[in-house]
Amino acid sequence: MFAGRGVLAAPSRRTRRRLCDFPGSTKTVNEDKLPQHAKLGSMTSRYTRRQVLATSSMAAALAVVHAFDAVASSASGALTGAYEEQLRSIYKQLTEYLKPVLEAATLQLSNGLTLFLPSKIGGYSGVWPDDSIYPFIADPKLAVKSELSALLDFLTPSVVEMRQLPDRVEPDGLPILSPGTWNRPPMTDRMPLHLPGAWVRLLSYYQGMGVEIPRKREWSQVVSRSFDLNSFACGLAYSDPQHPAIGFGFMDSVMISGFELMSSLVLYRGLQRAIVLFQDEMNASTLARWKHLAREIPANLYRLYDPAIGGYVEGSRQGHQFSVWGNGLAYSLAPDDAKRQIFDFYLKNRSKIFRGGYTRQMAEPNGWEGPGQPKLFYQNGGFWGTGTGYVLPVLYDHDPTVALELANELVQNLPKVDYCEWLDPVSGTPSGAMGFLGSISVPAMGVRSILEKRPLIEYF
Repeated sequence: MFAGRGVLAAPSRRTRRRLCDFPGSTKTVNEDKLPQHAKLGSMTSRYTRRQVLATSSMAAALAVVHAFDAVASSASGALTGAYEEQLRSIYKQLTEYLKPVLEAATLQLSNGLTLFLPSKIGGYSGVWPDDSIYPFIADPKLAVKSELSALLDFLTPSVVEMRQLPDRVEPDGLPILSPGTWNRPPMTDRMPLHLPGAWVRLLSYYQGMGVEIPRKREWSQVVSRSFDLNSFACGLAYSDPQHPAIGFGFMDSVMISGFELMSSLVLYRGLQRAIVLFQDEMNASTLARWKHLAREIPANLYRLYDPAIGGYVEGSRQGHQFSVWGNGLAYSLAPDDAKRQIFDFYLKNRSKIFRGGYTRQMAEPNGWEGPGQPKLFYQNGGFWGTGTGYVLPVLYDHDPTVALELANELVQNLPKVDYCEWLDPVSGTPSGAMGFLGSISVPAMGVRSILEKRPLIEYF
């Protein structure tokens, strides 16, 4: 477990901005707004010898401060450069891990088709819209256009004529609507809330990588039908407290209700992407509705912010707890004082939410609270490699040493736990699927966002 703030911690971004406010900086000064005694200008011709000497002393003092400012700026720059060098090393290591694990998670069908599964063969079976695109967001160099094009040709007839977007598509082309195994009762009788955002993200990245979307108008129609299946209330994704829906795909086994954070954020980006992706396929009224919904989500996130808790809660009813992953994804949309509170929560609760470089969804020892929650297990208390990707940009923004310690711990631990999906919350035993791509790719996405100085949510 990392130790927290380092002795050589660089100034926060806020502190670094304040360094330039010292006298001697290059900031332009409007003398008309200065108090009368501070206006120097051409008045030196009327100074007495004593005044000139006093002014010279002031100039010397300003020169000292200017020199201090330059030294501080140089030291800060050197530290920032050293931190970025470490980050690049971490990113390189994560992407090196990703190559063999992706190969182990690749299913080659007899017809030559390549399917990208969430984990190495023997774990999950099928193509999920989230898991199958994450590796190529983390490292676009891994994408092979011909393979992606063939995969989209395979997915299209399985999806576009459905009433709604499916949870996944099996290797034989069969779409499965609900999370959970195909031979058991469905985990939900409704579409998981986040799914339209996840499928639009996949299509958007494929098109950005040069893949032509087949039957694009039909894709736009099933996406539109799926957006319409979701309920929005007060500008946010809504899950009925009396009959909770599955929201975000990595929370499908837990009960979250009311206004729902992670689904709102994924849908926010999905709506933004859909407006661009389907601008020629959709009518003006549909595009206008999508624009309205996309504007409303960030404008209403305050409804999920609880200053007493210190950040955004996952649900306004069930799940009214600090969302460890969700606050990381919402961070760039938060006001400055909220950003500091979010970081402070991570730092204060680091022993509860981080283990072996992996990250829980909540800080409470018993997991998500409220009736109907599963036992302390899996998504209800497990530590996930996937989750670390969400928090790294927040940590780095305030204290790079904390972020680097967590990232290094993850990098060192991943091979030891066989890149597992999650760690047991009690024993720390590697659990779930082994060779789970999300445990590598989402942290790599987090590091990439830091290096490229872009908000993490832009990658979703």
